[in-house]
Amino acid sequence: MDSNLIIANVLSLTLFVISLFISLRGFYLYVQSRSRRLFILGLSMAVIALTAIAGFLGDNVTAISLNVDWFNYIGQTVSFLFILLSLMRNSNDYLRRLTTWHVIISLLILLLLFLSPVLPAEFPDPALTKTLLSGSRGIICFIIFFYYVSAFFSKETRFSLLMAGAFLLLSSGYLVILPKYAYANMDLLDHVGDVTRIVGSIILLSAVLLG
Repeated sequence: MDSNLIIANVLSLTLFVISLFISLRGFYLYVQSRSRRLFILGLSMAVIALTAIAGFLGDNVTAISLNVDWFNYIGQTVSFLFILLSLMRNSNDYLRRLTTWHVIISLLILLLLFLSPVLPAEFPDPALTKTLLSGSRGIICFIIFFYYVSAFFSKETRFSLLMAGAFLLLSSGYLVILPKYAYANMDLLDHVGDVTRIVGSIILLSAVLLG
């Protein structure tokens, strides 16, 4: 087996397990506190966990063609966007409506996973499209980082500090891989980005567990 595929498999499975744990923990805390922000976090990480396992299956299943890039890129972008939107306002009515839209849009995004065998193998103008989608993930995570930095300076809680560190690493992991979409032979950047995101996910899990 190709060494790059082995590394990709390990990273995909690791991200799947970490994201799944964060999702389950988020939903558990939501049941206790009824905090819609925790529900949004749980649902977002559940979709991200599915993108990780979908990427693993897409790399390893050869019996059928699974074009999971559509689900992976769009699913992750939308999931991080809803986490960001959940931080923008505190009103119960806003968070209730946001939660409803999050559920609806997440269900629609799942259609991309079910339709992966018949979707086109590539995005239109893949270098530009993937750069924009991956770059948007990085920018969204970077804005979330600033929200938690602001929260930390306001209340100086361990949770805010860990969340800030987690989203800074997630942002860096997405942004560092951008050159690979325009240039060939950028496997090292790809691995660095994946490892950075794994570390960020571990810190995010720590924040949810300790918070």
